[in-house]
Amino acid sequence: MIKIGILGCAEIAFRRFLPALMENKEFECVCIAEEYDKSKLEQFEKEFGIKSAENFQAIIEDENIDAVYIPLPPALHFPYAKAALEHGKHVFVEKPSTISYEQTSELVEIAKQRNLVLQENYMFQYHAQIAEIRKLLKEGLIGDIRLMKASFGFPLRAANDFRYNKALGGGALLDAAGYVTKLARLMLGSTVKVDTATLNGLEGYEVDMYGSATYSNEEGDVLQGSFSMDSYYQCCLEVWGNKGKAFTNRIFTAPPGYTPILELETNEGKQQIELPEDAHFAHSIEKFAEAFGNDTLRMKMYEDLLIQARMVEDIRMISGSRK
Repeated sequence: MIKIGILGCAEIAFRRFLPALMENKEFECVCIAEEYDKSKLEQFEKEFGIKSAENFQAIIEDENIDAVYIPLPPALHFPYAKAALEHGKHVFVEKPSTISYEQTSELVEIAKQRNLVLQENYMFQYHAQIAEIRKLLKEGLIGDIRLMKASFGFPLRAANDFRYNKALGGGALLDAAGYVTKLARLMLGSTVKVDTATLNGLEGYEVDMYGSATYSNEEGDVLQGSFSMDSYYQCCLEVWGNKGKAFTNRIFTAPPGYTPILELETNEGKQQIELPEDAHFAHSIEKFAEAFGNDTLRMKMYEDLLIQARMVEDIRMISGSRK
């Protein structure tokens, strides 16, 4: 039984992580701590029967706890993940892993030295629809691929949302852009790189609010990505080939019980292909547990972390952003 503690009463922990964790018999959630809004603890205790710890450090130093889950704002990931790793804890951290390539590299090095799991929770990558779409494209569903496009964006949230706070690691680059970048890695493979990028702000906000990037690989395949924290909701992937076009609109956020639809358009007409229902958050937690005893998987997670962090850093550098 893997005993895990939670650092922070985030919404994603309440709505997604804990419901999935409670279904996994390999884990026991030992406790949760909250240092910024302790009023949230009661909700977690009542819903999931979890006892509260005094603070984050108490969980990190608890010798009976094997792992920690960190759903804090991005700027807080590095110090708490580092402390947890140095105390021998496996770390399951929400995206992005940190706010810089340098910080992520340091965490990876500590995890490697101590043979600890360090997983960044881009859970959508484990949804069965991703593998099915890639399979259909490889089989020539739309012929030779000419271009891929991905978009992830959402309307403005409450003014006090951490996403708009520079000190907490806010900004579209570290939020919505991370999803698009991870998808580019999945679709284009290990030779993926960032070719062009833009980051844009909005008056009244201290962080980047929307932008775009173009990714390519050694084979010449291209994915154009767009991302925003001030837009009409978009969560889609479109692939254009020489014999047709494929489109799906829940590529990042398909919930359990939802049947994703791939809309196919060719010279023969239009049709809808049902993709598999799945529970990607549950699979992400399963991967975390699997990596405890799987050196190959653990090393792959390290590699994926570094590739993701490097591409996000490249977007910042290419765009010339000083945000």
